[in-house]
Amino acid sequence: MRILITGAAGAVGSTLVNGMKDRHSIRGLDRLPMPDLEDTIQGDVADFDTMCEATKDMEAVIHLTGVDREWDGVLQSNLIGTYNMLEASRLNGVKRIAYASRAGVLGPYPKSMKRTVDMRPRPVGFYTVSKVFGEALGHSYASQYDMSFVAVRIGNFNRNRPLPEHPHHLGHADAVRVFEQAITHPDVKFEIVFGVSDSNWPLYDLDHGRLAIGYYPQDHYEHQ
Repeated sequence: MRILITGAAGAVGSTLVNGMKDRHSIRGLDRLPMPDLEDTIQGDVADFDTMCEATKDMEAVIHLTGVDREWDGVLQSNLIGTYNMLEASRLNGVKRIAYASRAGVLGPYPKSMKRTVDMRPRPVGFYTVSKVFGEALGHSYASQYDMSFVAVRIGNFNRNRPLPEHPHHLGHADAVRVFEQAITHPDVKFEIVFGVSDSNWPLYDLDHGRLAIGYYPQDHYEHQ
């Protein structure tokens, strides 16, 4: 597939680039250089013309870009940038969108309660609120247009931690698996799945991801 990855220079982005570029044609968009790719655009998702250029001739977008700082940054990158990505994708005929949300939208629920996708989000902070906005905007676009949208609620990802050490964690290989499945699994309209690895501590409902997009995590954390 011809795939645009926004935030391709980041921790998750660079992991996906290296894990997928032998199977797909990847274009990267970021404000920073992306040395692992040949097809790159240095720019800001908050600029609509940049997003129109970046999504041209693409079949799918993996949208990772986002900031976790003050309101103005969240507004530009996370809200306006997500709208720009979806609207530019619609105009350019992009059919598949994978969106990096966060498991933290359910953060206030007690640790004894298994998180499921039908729980009501309880966002705390501008960044988490912006992720709920992104999921809702994706649902709107998938409902109105010939587009597929999968929100991947990432738990915790670390560039220097390839294997999970907690039920919240997403291993590097599983990150590639979940995002690749999000844009390739057939007959998907709108879905929310958890982007975490497997664990014997069932903090997240991973069965839904298996059924919805065929995401079978292979990285495993064994809670003692």
